[in-house]
Amino acid sequence: MKSEYLLNSDLARRLYSEVAAELPIIDYHNHLCVADITSDRKFENITRLWISVDPYKHRAMRILGIPEKYITGDASDYEKFEKWYGCLPRLAGNPLFDWSIMEFQTVFGMEIYPFTRSAREVWDEVNEKVSKLSATKILDKFNIEYSAPCASLIDDLSNFDKTKGMCPSLRGDDIVGVKKTFVEQLEKMTDMSIQSLRDFEYAIEKRITDFVKAGCKFSDHALDDGFDYEIDDGQNDKRFVKVLEGAELSETDRQFLSSQILKILGGIYAKYHFTMQLHIGAKRSTSTRLREVAGPAGGYAAIGHPVNVKALTDLLDDIEKKEYGLPKTLLFTLNPADNAVMSILSGSYSKDGVEAIVSQGPAWWWCDHYQGMTEMLNHLSVFGVASTFIGMTTDSRSLLSFVRHDYFRRILCNWIGEKVKKGVLPENEEILSEMIRNMCYYNAAKTVKEEI
Repeated sequence: MKSEYLLNSDLARRLYSEVAAELPIIDYHNHLCVADITSDRKFENITRLWISVDPYKHRAMRILGIPEKYITGDASDYEKFEKWYGCLPRLAGNPLFDWSIMEFQTVFGMEIYPFTRSAREVWDEVNEKVSKLSATKILDKFNIEYSAPCASLIDDLSNFDKTKGMCPSLRGDDIVGVKKTFVEQLEKMTDMSIQSLRDFEYAIEKRITDFVKAGCKFSDHALDDGFDYEIDDGQNDKRFVKVLEGAELSETDRQFLSSQILKILGGIYAKYHFTMQLHIGAKRSTSTRLREVAGPAGGYAAIGHPVNVKALTDLLDDIEKKEYGLPKTLLFTLNPADNAVMSILSGSYSKDGVEAIVSQGPAWWWCDHYQGMTEMLNHLSVFGVASTFIGMTTDSRSLLSFVRHDYFRRILCNWIGEKVKKGVLPENEEILSEMIRNMCYYNAAKTVKEEI
């Protein structure tokens, strides 16, 4: 990949090389395996490191008709690599094409484009390099200051090491969708008896203090396709007792209770200065067959309907009414049709002295590519304030995926260059450089360090 990749003007190239390229990385949401990092795992081969953990690649292989045997099945690691490597020339236009080239360049110092070398030749050369690397040595290839892998409230936090900048990000879906077994595990972790919804709230807060000690500054919730929010009707205590009894709630009762718990969590997050991430709009149930074959995160999810704006604003409004007000909130949309909605909501809530208490998060999942990032930036800049943007995150299970920060920075600098050429942004490199520093690093760093 040429140094001017995605940089189509002298201004863009200058802003990238002199401002964006060397900024540290704050990656506030990913799905890395913490045990791999703390044990400094050495990977058996490139397939285990690069392909097995990546549903993006699995999805592309299925689109190209590759049999599941070579994706998640019992084919050998070399056979899986051979099939994936054979897909790459056909992926031009898809971000996987660019990411793959960038990952090999950055981590292994290898040029695989234009994919004319045989799979066996590339396999042998890259595996020699893989054998000399470990998880931490791979991460050392990137300038990572803070990384936040997801963790459940009932996960063991002992593997996190905030002194090295790796801190948990609280994944709260199992809290909101509470089940009896979850409550029982939480009781053991907190040494508390949970007999009511109020007890549950106290136990959550007690456990969250452990996350605070581990350096946690972010939480995350999936508001999937069909998300709705119900105003408290005074019956949620009874519903929670039914959960404790092991009873199955009706869909309506489940929705009421989940809404109440999400509101409670928002208040706790504000108290402990967490940034609440809301990932909105995934349609996760598509192919029953693939779910059975590949598991719940197998790369077959889709984009759902546009957001239920009333439900989202009712939720934020209810949290804002609580004692500590709103936590800093990032709204991620999977449906590009919601970009304007998410961007404009940054002006619908405020907290004195806090920039963008509600803001749009980066282009997410199926949208974290050139088109998706550009569309998100276009909307945020006119409906909100682009300079408050918190920056890119990998949202990935792959150690190699930190190249996506460089990918975003190139796109941002090129976007600015094009806007300057059109007269939309000022031709003032001091203003533009400050904007880039904030959007690529300082806004995220401030969020990690500040108390709201």
